[in-house]
Formats: sequence, C-alpha cells, structure tokens
Amino acid sequence: MTLTIDYRLTGSGWADCAIQADGRECKLSASYLSDALGKLVLAATAVLAGAHSVSVGFDEEPGEYRWSVICSDADEIQVSILSFQYLWGNLPDADGKPMLSFLCAPLDFGRAVRDAAEAVLKKHGLADYNKKWGHDFPSQELDLLQSYIVAWERNKR
Repeated sequence: MTLTIDYRLTGSGWADCAIQADGRECKLSASYLSDALGKLVLAATAVLAGAHSVSVGFDEEPGEYRWSVICSDADEIQVSILSFQYLWGNLPDADGKPMLSFLCAPLDFGRAVRDAAEAVLKKHGLADYNKKWGHDFPSQELDLLQSYIVAWERNKR
C-alpha cells in the first residue's frame, strides 16, 4: 500500500490536502475554523495508541470533509474520507458523500500524516505557520505521534 498525504497552506486561513492511496487521489480543502492539521496528527496518534475508531473533520465554508478511521484488526485500518454539505451538521458517516476509501496499516497512516506535518513545518516554520493559519503548529502532538511511530517500529523488529 502506498499512501501519501500532501498538506499545504494556500493562503491566509486556507489549506489544501491531497491524499493518494494506491493510485487513487482525493483533494480536500480546510479553513482556519478548526485546526485541521492538528486534528489529523491527533487522529494518527490515536490510531497508533490503539483507538478502535476516530473521526476528525476539516471545516469548510460551508461544508465539512470528514476522515473516519476504523481499526479492523491490529494490522489494518479502514480510512474513509467523506464530504458533507453543511458544517457542524453532526450527521452520521452514512449521510456523507464518499470521496476516498482505502485500507492500510496503522503505521503507514501514522508515517504519512507525520511526513505531511513535517513538510509543512519545514516550509513555514512555527511563526509563519501561526501567521498564515491562525493556529499554533501542533508541535507537541507531532512529537507524540513520532514517539508512537518509533514504538511501533521497534515492535515490528
């Protein structure tokens, strides 16, 4: 399984995110109304920490893109990206429009999210990220994700 996540700040309070999974691609955007990158980093951390399921949204104006991650077993997760017409509608996943769905290893998901976050930090730095995005860069969350990745890599040996 090849998974890449490309997260880019595109302007003041806006970001684009492209997800490629086994030759399929999905493009999302997010507004500053919530901390999209921070929530994605926390979702990956939760997966590696053993959460059975986690759901996070990229707030849009006026809609929402939702990442739904469900652990099917210790070695595989189901990631579904859904689109909703309205923001904060609190609708169930079944009411969302499917955009992309794929299976992958939890470690692959964690690494892809980490790599995306590290690329944003390298490009913008802490101060510029805050200025462009309106939220602090999720440094502590990224450190925690990295610690879980290291632990998983140790256990794989």
